[in-house]
Order: sequence, then structure tokens, then C-alpha cells
Amino acid sequence: MIRRLIIAQATLLIGLGSIYMLPRGYDIRESAIIMVLPKIVNEWFGENMATSEVVVNALADDTNYAQSQYKRRTPKTDDKIDIINTFIVLSGDDMNNSIHRPERCLAAQGFEILVSEEREISVSGNASIPVKRLVSRHLNTGLTQVSYYWFTGAKVITAGHYSRTITDIVDRLTTGTNQRWAFVTVTSPIIEGKNTHPFTQHSIEETDILISEFISNIFDQIHKTDQLGNEWPVSYTHLRAHETREDRVCRRGREKK
Repeated sequence: MIRRLIIAQATLLIGLGSIYMLPRGYDIRESAIIMVLPKIVNEWFGENMATSEVVVNALADDTNYAQSQYKRRTPKTDDKIDIINTFIVLSGDDMNNSIHRPERCLAAQGFEILVSEEREISVSGNASIPVKRLVSRHLNTGLTQVSYYWFTGAKVITAGHYSRTITDIVDRLTTGTNQRWAFVTVTSPIIEGKNTHPFTQHSIEETDILISEFISNIFDQIHKTDQLGNEWPVSYTHLRAHETREDRVCRRGREKK
């Protein structure tokens, strides 16, 4: 048993290691991201923002950025404002140094991660995307914020750094190509305290709803959905919710085998 395990592990390591023996001249398949953030997303109005020097210095020189801060008047109020920050990073030719997990960017900006989990958000009609949800707090200011992010490749959307890496390995071994990846981060601060005017105080649960609805609305505006086609992930639970009676019979028959 131990011998078989050692052989299996060695085979896996050899298979993964062979990626580095392939030629480095991979063809690039461009990301399906659109690197122009819209000025208006429903009732939200966006204003371009400069990318922080800390983030720019941490990534390769040919990395591309797009960042906007969106504001809206809080529904059913006259003088309160909601705020959401949207940030896109598109990798350059150096895939290893021009894009990282957003957790690394947050750490570089002085945030500690309090919560990290995967969720799904409905977008584009009947589809849904996997996202990583983070709750973080700034070590100096104490500001708490909620962030959602995902990676967009040429035809794949994933919330996981490792699933993105596996996709890259499979692409290089089977097609000799690299996907150019982008990540999208949507963040809203948790506004607390007595003197928060003009910003509206929201609970974490309310902030989650705020961000989820915003992502649903902005998704088509920042993605080439025709390029993504039908290969990017659709939630299993979503498919279950829309299956017909015949679908259920077939599925249950498969599950019994």
C-alpha cells in the first residue's frame, strides 16, 4: 500500500514537473475581461481611481489596471450614500509576476483576513459564477471591509488560485497555450460609528447583498460573454433548481449506479 502511494506521488510530481520541460513560447489566449470600467451601473455612478503605489510595485511592469469608485444615493434616503470600489488587474506576459491572489494585495496594504470562503453569484440570466468572499480589517485604522473576487481567463472563470493554476497546466500540456488572466475585486467598507455622514451604515449581511447585486449588474459590462461561451462554470445548485421532471429522473438513475 505504501509502495503504491509512493509510486502515485512520484507519477504526479513527474507529470506536473514536465510542464517546465515544454517550450516557453506559448501562444497567448486573451482574457475575456474588458479593461474599461463603465461610468454608470444602474443607479451607481463611477469615478476612475489611481492604483496604489504599493500594488503597482508588487507586480510586473506590464500589468494593466482599471479601478473605479462607485457611489449611489441609498434607496429611501435623501442624503445618504453607498460606496463600492471595483478593481481589475490584467496580467502581462510574465504570468508568474503580474497577477497574484487579492489576499496578497490586501496584506501589502495593511489588511488582515478575518473570513475567507467561496460563494456563487447569479449573473447573465441563467448563469452563476464562483467568487471568493473576504472580510478583512486594516491593522492601523481598524476599517473593516467585505470583498468579492474572481479570476477571468479566456474561457474560464474561477474563484480559486489553485484551480487557475491547474487550468494553466492542462492548457500548456494539451494545447501549448497560456490564458491571460485577470482578477476582479469588488469591495465595500463596513461603515460604523456615530459620525458616518454622508455614508449609510450597513451590517455585513446588508453589505453582502449590496455587493452581490452590484456584481450581477456589472458582470456583462466588463466581460466578453460571447468569448466565454458555455464553458465557464454554472452552479450545480442552479442547474438543479431549473431541471425538468425528465432531468430529475435521469439524474437519479445515474446517482443510483
